[in-house]
Amino acid sequence: ASPNTSVPVPDTPTPAAPPETASVTLPPIPLGALPPPVLLSYRLTGQDKGLTYHASGELRWQHNESAYALALSVKAFLVGSRHWRSQGDITSAGLTPTRFSDSWRNERAAHFDRVQNRVVFSNNAPVAALEAGAQDQISLYVQLAAAMAGEPQRFQPGTRLQLQTATVRDALPWLLTLGPPETLQLNGQAVSTLKWVCQPRNRFDATVEFWVSAQHAWMPVRIRITQVSGSFIDLMLRGQEALPPLPATAPAGEKTTPS
Repeated sequence: ASPNTSVPVPDTPTPAAPPETASVTLPPIPLGALPPPVLLSYRLTGQDKGLTYHASGELRWQHNESAYALALSVKAFLVGSRHWRSQGDITSAGLTPTRFSDSWRNERAAHFDRVQNRVVFSNNAPVAALEAGAQDQISLYVQLAAAMAGEPQRFQPGTRLQLQTATVRDALPWLLTLGPPETLQLNGQAVSTLKWVCQPRNRFDATVEFWVSAQHAWMPVRIRITQVSGSFIDLMLRGQEALPPLPATAPAGEKTTPS
């Protein structure tokens, strides 16, 4: 469950087990379909216990031919910063995470052990079996972006995907449904988007929605997490900046900490 205290972003929920009609895996990722290295910055509006607050967030994505580093960070006044980091390899199937972490007050992590095909958690949660194509809760954004860029005709409204997705607590199948086109106003400009909805597992879990845009390489231009209580956080894109590739000599993840 999410903490009772105000935090920049509530814990991501454990989504519902998908029906049998859901797609089991994403298609192979064509070479060149990965988004270019970029820093996306967001305005964050949140509401907790009836109080509205504002913060900032950013998504930093870098990769080279063989490795990637990804970080989502949020900063709120009087609350502090929270960082989610994913690092791993680039393969013919796209992103292959090796480590995912969540840092707020302390760090928790999930390790992808591909030798023994398992996911191991730093908080001693039960070990999970590792499935082919598994992602973590932020690498999922980029993997979906690459899949949509490589084969956009496959992703029509109503598309349903089932994908094992690791948090720092578990690695369960997530069910994502692609909604109809929506136009968002971002910095005074109308942007055509599609929305992915990740359904909650039970009546206590939150709903995760994220909007993606072809003109932003299918990366998320808006992310909204809504708790059952009505508390929510809403990140809206306010700018982007091109980044250099991940240095080939640097271990994956070394460049993930925003300034």
